[in-house]
Amino acid sequence: MNRRILIVAAVLFFVTHATNLQVPLYGIYAKNAGYSSGLSSVAFATYVAGLLPTLIFLGGISDRIGRKTVIIASLLSATLATFLMIVHPSIYTLFVTRILQGIGVGLITGTGTAYISALIPESWSQVAAYVSLTTSLGFSSGALFTNAALLLQNSLVPLSYWIIFILLLGCLGLAMRLPEQPASSGSLLRLPSFPAGTVLAGLTIALAWSLAGVVGVILPAQLLQYNLPNWSGPMLFIFVIAGVLVQPFARRLDAVVSLQLGCVILVLGYITFTCGAWLGVLSLVLAGVAIAGTACYGFTYLGGLAEVVRLSGSQSARATSGYFVCAYLGYGLPIILIGFFADRVGIMNTLLGFGVVILACNALLIGIYQTVKKKRLA
Repeated sequence: MNRRILIVAAVLFFVTHATNLQVPLYGIYAKNAGYSSGLSSVAFATYVAGLLPTLIFLGGISDRIGRKTVIIASLLSATLATFLMIVHPSIYTLFVTRILQGIGVGLITGTGTAYISALIPESWSQVAAYVSLTTSLGFSSGALFTNAALLLQNSLVPLSYWIIFILLLGCLGLAMRLPEQPASSGSLLRLPSFPAGTVLAGLTIALAWSLAGVVGVILPAQLLQYNLPNWSGPMLFIFVIAGVLVQPFARRLDAVVSLQLGCVILVLGYITFTCGAWLGVLSLVLAGVAIAGTACYGFTYLGGLAEVVRLSGSQSARATSGYFVCAYLGYGLPIILIGFFADRVGIMNTLLGFGVVILACNALLIGIYQTVKKKRLA
């Protein structure tokens, strides 16, 4: 593999890995400051406050100032975020850290993809494979690494923080040696667009990705009530990797069929892990998380993306941005409300209530997609 591709792939991995590094300690940081676990949900969602403005307003920045420059800026943001949690591990610092992490991911995802694409311009499938694999492994392994470090040493600043901080500095040194790619005069501001029919796919992925916060923050809090260990890291890993594993199969399906299948699987997964949380059966929770993950990062994710590309015509780049704006709004906003209600009516009551919303919305979406299929066949 080309050395430059390896460096950019490493940057993609470590920036996304650092994003979930603190997840297992969210509840501890909130408790130490005298707050309930509901504030952990807000901290989790603050990531979107850094990510979305970066995606929306700085989408074209690497074309204007150079991709190497933006890659370095992304690494600096992730490195600073990790360093802040090392020197002052608190819930207050976590809010700033999450915004910096969102900015870092917002900068690297598009820029890293563009840099690799310029190196192998005729291999879009290979580019997609590199980016999908590195970011999926990154997002899913950060919390898992901290969980493993906490088994060795129970600390507010586990060894995983230091290791990733040092590795980010190493990546920074390697990135500085990358050759710059030519800048262009393209527009800095590239607002997302929503061509006719793409909003439906956006709503579907928003609903699916809303489970990320439930899996990372709410379920572990419920399991602690049964004296089960903090499983946020393993659950996030299973959640993402299950979706990655079914992606080859999902790519072979018609986009609308994949979306319908995703809706059904999402509900089945939610019901399974909610029952597991209610009964305190860890194996049932993990099975439900894996089932839901195949929808969130497999069938729904790829089906929605394919449908958006099909409907967008010449506006595929901006339409894809719109799709991810919906995805990340779903990722960040519902968890705030879920955390709020969990503090007031209890975690299980909240999970049951949100389950009704999940069931009703997905049933409605399945019906709408069935109508779409009939119109396409007519």
